[in-house]
Parts: sequence; C-alpha cells; structure tokens
Amino acid sequence: MRRFVVLLLALGAVVGMPLSASAHDVLESTNPADGATVERMPAAVVLTFSEDPLPLGTQLLVRGPGGDVAEGKPTVSGREVRQAVSSSAPGGDYTVTYRVTSDDGHPVSGTFAFRATTGLDGSAAPAATGPVGGSASAAQPDGGGSSLPIVVGLAVVLVVVLVAVGLLLRRRRPTSA
Repeated sequence: MRRFVVLLLALGAVVGMPLSASAHDVLESTNPADGATVERMPAAVVLTFSEDPLPLGTQLLVRGPGGDVAEGKPTVSGREVRQAVSSSAPGGDYTVTYRVTSDDGHPVSGTFAFRATTGLDGSAAPAATGPVGGSASAAQPDGGGSSLPIVVGLAVVLVVVLVAVGLLLRRRRPTSA
C-alpha cells in the first residue's frame, strides 16, 4: 500500500514538472512604444524580448500611410529584433506586425501601433483620426496562449494528491471488531 502511495506522489510530481517549463518569450518593449506619438519617424523599429529569439522565420511588417515601409530583412541580435525603415516613410499612423520564433521553438506574434508626426521624408502626418495603439503589445504564442494544458495538469496533480491522502486516511482508521 505504501508503495502505491509513493508511486502516485511520484506520478503527480512528474506530471507537474513540465508546467514550469512551458513559458515562451515575451515582448518586453518596443521602440517606438505601443500607442506613442514620436516627433520623427525612426530609421528602425526595435522589439525587445525576454529571451533571445531565433532568427528562423522572423518577420516584421511596418505599415503606414504609404503601405509597407520595412526595408530589407529584420535582424536579430541578442534579445532585440530590428527592422530598418525606408527613408521615404511619410509621417502618419503606423502598425507593426511581427512574428518571431521563441528560443523554445514556438512562434510568437503580435501587433502594436504608433504615430510619427514627421516622416523620414520630411512630410507632416495628416490629422489624427483616432487614438493610436490599444493593440496587444505583449507577444502571445500562436494558439492564443491557451491555459488549458496548465489547468488539466493541475487537475491531475490535485486528483493524485487527494487519492494519496484518502488512501493514507483509510489505512490509519482503527478497525472495529
């Protein structure tokens, strides 16, 4: 009986361990910041992640009044992903859509927005039509970041612990003769 309880507890520990290792990279900051208004369009957009993303499959689109103004391919250096911007980028509202590969191999994607009062081409931004930003500035793993595996894992651990406690209590009950 004791071996069975030890086996159940060991099983619970094994099932519970992968839960702590399931974290993905998180977008920590962007330059320009999500929802910010900058005086001049930057020559590059920079994303900083919590871990070093892999260069494999990295994509950044920088869309503004004139369409996509990303120039060349994005570069990955440590925790930063940098996308150069065309020197003809006008002033206005911009949306950055990104997709990177987390250091654990999972894709991470998201969107953020900013406004440039003056473009790299010297043009002024048209009048604002509404607030900039409100997008997801934190990266989410593809699949919406579902917490279902965590909930199922915790439920399994809880059941294992309850069964083990029940067996221990049952064994300690005095028998009436």
